[in-house]
Amino acid sequence: MKKSLSYKTARIISNIFVPPSFTFLLFLLAALTFESEFNGKWIVLLSGLFYGLILPIIFFVILRKWSKVSNIDATIKEERTVPYLIGIILSLSAALTLYSFGTSSISIFLWLIYASNTFLMILINKFWKISAHAIGASIPMGALIYIYGASSIYYLLVIAVISWSRLKLKVHTPAQVLAGILFGIVLTYLQIILLTNLNT
Repeated sequence: MKKSLSYKTARIISNIFVPPSFTFLLFLLAALTFESEFNGKWIVLLSGLFYGLILPIIFFVILRKWSKVSNIDATIKEERTVPYLIGIILSLSAALTLYSFGTSSISIFLWLIYASNTFLMILINKFWKISAHAIGASIPMGALIYIYGASSIYYLLVIAVISWSRLKLKVHTPAQVLAGILFGIVLTYLQIILLTNLNT
């Protein structure tokens, strides 16, 4: 059956703007915002590129090749556990890397937040297939609210586009997408506040 233009558009959006792409963009922002030293900027940027974008995609491709994940959307929730565990390992490795290079605490905290968020996703995923795409797109929103406050509301347009693509592809229900958005924004923001307060 021939796919509609809107379906093809949703597929392109969903394939390009996978969660790792937003991870990289967030650490690009962190490098520019929180790092005062030139070397720190590059270390944080490279951590986002290496641990946040390149390695997660490589591991996902390997899992697909080994038939550990049935399709690109990982529609079978039980198959999401291994990619999530890999994500936790990569996030903790990135945090340790930044710590060893003496980058800003907030950049390290962001990686720890990714690890804790992913752990919670594993727990939720045992019972319900919450949208990882929505979470991936929404985590930066939590950080943007912390940095820019109410002016970051325009980023909701990005989240809306990603959410539409997941609904159009029928890989998630509206409830799963909405839960992912709230999960990403609220938990990320609250954890940043908690960790920064503990660090003062």
